[in-house]
Formats: sequence, structure tokens, C-alpha cells
Amino acid sequence: MLKKKNRYSLFSLSSFLLIAGLLLTACGPDRRVALAEQLMADRQTDSAVAVMQGIGHPSLLSPRDYALRALLLAEAAHRNGQLTAATDTLLLPAIKYFTRSGDSAYAERALYCKGHLERRLYHSDASIQAFMQALSFLQDRNDYEQLYRVNTWLGVVCMGEGDYAAKVKYSKEALKAALGLGNVFYKNMALCDISTGYYFLNRQDSALWYAQAAYDAAVADSVPRQLLHVYNNLGSIYAEMNQPALALEYIDRSMALRPATDTIALQSLYTTKSYLFGQMARYDSAVYYYRLSVGSTSPSVRADAYHYMSEIHHRMGNDRDAYALLSRFVTLADSLREARYTEETIALQESFRHEQLSMENLYWRTQAASRKTNQLMMTVALLLLLWVVTVVFLLYRRSRRRVALQQKCIDQQAEALEQERETASFHQHRVVEMEQKEARLKAAFFRRLSQRVLQGIASGNNIILSDDDWDDIVQNADTVFDGFTRRLQQRYPALNKDDLRYCCMVKMQLSQQEMAQVMHLEKDSVKKRLKRIRTEKMGADGGVTLEEVLKEF
Repeated sequence: MLKKKNRYSLFSLSSFLLIAGLLLTACGPDRRVALAEQLMADRQTDSAVAVMQGIGHPSLLSPRDYALRALLLAEAAHRNGQLTAATDTLLLPAIKYFTRSGDSAYAERALYCKGHLERRLYHSDASIQAFMQALSFLQDRNDYEQLYRVNTWLGVVCMGEGDYAAKVKYSKEALKAALGLGNVFYKNMALCDISTGYYFLNRQDSALWYAQAAYDAAVADSVPRQLLHVYNNLGSIYAEMNQPALALEYIDRSMALRPATDTIALQSLYTTKSYLFGQMARYDSAVYYYRLSVGSTSPSVRADAYHYMSEIHHRMGNDRDAYALLSRFVTLADSLREARYTEETIALQESFRHEQLSMENLYWRTQAASRKTNQLMMTVALLLLLWVVTVVFLLYRRSRRRVALQQKCIDQQAEALEQERETASFHQHRVVEMEQKEARLKAAFFRRLSQRVLQGIASGNNIILSDDDWDDIVQNADTVFDGFTRRLQQRYPALNKDDLRYCCMVKMQLSQQEMAQVMHLEKDSVKKRLKRIRTEKMGADGGVTLEEVLKEF
């Protein structure tokens, strides 16, 4: 009996030592992860990915190695331009582990990668938050390389959100890091970024100062490839300062440095030259560069060409051609906005699909972990029967946690769906805003076509319009608003010639006082006439203004 008891004790001790050895092995450092990290440092990305994918059971790694492997795979995806919503699955455990462990270098790297992922998915707020967290882990370190990169990308994202003051702020921080690093290329890039931020803040003196500083630095530090950006900045700034001759000089310098194969960039610069020559009233040159740029394969270059040429034709007095080009610009701009919206929608759909897959994967991982735990508990139960009650309790508690985790995932999914609906509503609101903007553009264009009348009103002169003048105004209204008076009369046959003239003045956005000046009447008479047109001849409700009735025409 004693021998049997000793054999049982020896078996139990051996089994316990075996299990403990396996657990200690699983928690120890893994040389494959260390090798992958070294390969990534040596820029051998594909080799590093191959090593990490060769780890058959990542869940058996120690928590640190598991988090480091996840971080390295995410960095490899970023380096290869393959960041997707699925990369978030890799980054979350890495961010969670390294932020809690206090390892600031790895935590910053994980958050930096997270910032780029959110930027790729058009989640600007989340991207800014991730980059800001990355900065917090860099505060006590003199890692000027990462300080430059994080501040530069923060400026890029803020620029995309229209926060130009933040663009200037973070670009200046990037400049400090570049100076601390002693990197002349980074220094020049930061100067150009600061100049760009001031340009969009409409502080052209500051923009010019930093652009000139970037030029001086590029020459002094022998960084010729930066001169392209410097010349473009200087050209844009001088154009905004209404100095087209100087702007043309720097645009020509930029073009001289570009290879002939860089056709899209050259065609974009042609559109700029067309605009600048138009500002100088050198219309032949403007038309020449317009023809060089309008055949570009880039929709944005063609849109700029149509826009600038429309203004030039208006300056030349060719209002019909100006309107035709403006219509092309509006159509192409709508297509570009639609493409942008489609791109963002695809990114949102990708995020949504990723959330669904993550929930399913979480369930199966939980099931697998549960089976593994059950097997381990059964082994322990065979060795130590006294642990049965403890094992049952642990399984029950784990089950409760699993249910709570699943409920949390469901709540997160519902929140994501709500955010998607809010995003869709935002885009719908943007579409409505663009339609309203187009209507305002047409009204402003109609107003410019009738400039002679408006100038007379502004000067307080006695305005006498002949029938020919009124015919021109009616014809302009029909041109801009697609048969405005014809469609009005078809809808409301009771309208006579004078009624249509009043409708044209409303569409021109003239006040009742200005209409009284044109028609040589008292303001009250004009008000009564407008009310009679709206109520008696159009049958509009009392709470609707004539301007609102005419909006649909």
C-alpha cells in the first residue's frame, strides 16, 4: 500500500514538473521574434514577415513576445503600404501591452502605426488621438527622428481637417526635431510645411518668410531636390499676393527641375501658368497653356484648367464660353467629390466587415481557449482530485466573463453602426451644401452678367432700362438657369412680361429698394407687386416667399 502511494506521488510530481516546464518555456523569450526584430531594423521586411509567419502557435509566446510580434507585423504592413482594417487586430494587443508595461519606445511605435492606420481609414479624429498619444511617450526621450515624423504627420492630418493653425504648430515642432537631429532634408521639409500652413491661414507675409528660409536652406545645405517644393510654394504665395510675374518666375524654375516624364505634375503647373497669364491679361499665353493642360489624364488637373479658363473667358468678355467651361468644372468637381465619397465609403465598409470578422474570431478563439483550459483542468483534476471544486468555480467564472465580453462586443458593434449612420448623414448634408453652393454660384454668375444694372444701382444713378436691356437680362437668366423664364411661364401662364422681369430681379438677388430704383416705383408698390405675383398668379401659400418659389427654377 505504501509502495503504491509512493508511485502515485512520484507520478503526480513528474506530471506537475512537466506542466510547469511547458508553462515556463511558453513564457520565456523567443529567438524567432528577436530575429524578426533585427531583420526589420535592417530593412529586410519580407524576411522578417516570413520568420514571424513561421511561428506556428503565437498564443504560446510570452505576453511580451506576442505583443512584439503583433507590432512588427503591423509595422511591416505599414512599410509595404498594406495597412487595412484587419491590421487593427494586430495593433490592439501591442498597444495594450506596451502602454501598460511602461516600455515607451515600443508603445510609441505601436501608436504611431495606429495613427497611420486610422488616417488610411479616414478616421481623422482617431488618427490625431493616436499621434498625440505617441507624442506623450516621446516627451522624456531625445528621439528626434520620431519626434520629427510624429509632428509632421500630425500636421498633415490637421491640414486635411482644415485646422491650419495646428498645421503650423506641429510643423514648427517638427522643425525643432530636425534641427536637433541635424538632418538638412527634414529641416527643409519642415520649413516648407510651415510656409504651407501660413499660406492657408492667409498670412502671406509669414508664408513668404518661411518659403524664402526654405530656399536659402536648400541652397546652403545643398539639398537640390527640395527646390521643387520651395519654388512651388513661392509661386503660390506670390500668386496669392497678386504678383503674377514673380509667381511665373518661380513656377518656371520648378518646371525646369522636373523630368519630362513627370507629365501630370507639369500639366498641373501649366494650369497655374494659364491662370497667372490670365491675371496679367496675356490671354493668348493663357489659352496656350490651357490647351497643354486640359488633355491631362488627371481629373483634378482638368478641373483646375476649366475653372481658370472660365475666369479668363469672363475677363475677355466671352461669357457664354465662360459659362460652358464653368459647367464642365462643376460636373468634374462633382465627379471628384463622388469618387472621394466612394473611397471613404469603401473604407467604412471595410471597417464594418472587419468588426464582424473580429466578433466571429473572438468567439472561436474563446471557444478554443475554453477547450484548452478544460483539457488542462482535466489533467490537473486527475493529478489533484482536491482541485475539482476550484476548477468548476474557475470554469463558471470564465463563462460569465465570456458572456460579458460577447455583450461588450455587441455593444461596440451597435456603436460602430450608429457612427456609420452618422457618417452617411454627414455626407448627405455635404451633398446638400454643394447643391446650395452651385445655386449660389449660378446666382452670382447671373449677377455678374447683369453688372451694368448693378453698377448703376450702387452709384445711385437714375436707371432707365430699354426693352433691349430687359431682353438681355431675360436672355442671361435663361442661359444661366436653363430656360428660366420659359419654364416659369409654362408653369404659371398668367405671368406677363413685367411679372417675368420682376422674377428675373428676384433671381438676381436685388432688394425691394433696388427693384424700386430700377422700376421707378415706391418700395411699397414693389412689395405689393411681388405679393400679387406670388399669391394671385402663382398660387403660393402665405408662408412661402417668392424667392423660395423661384428656387426650384
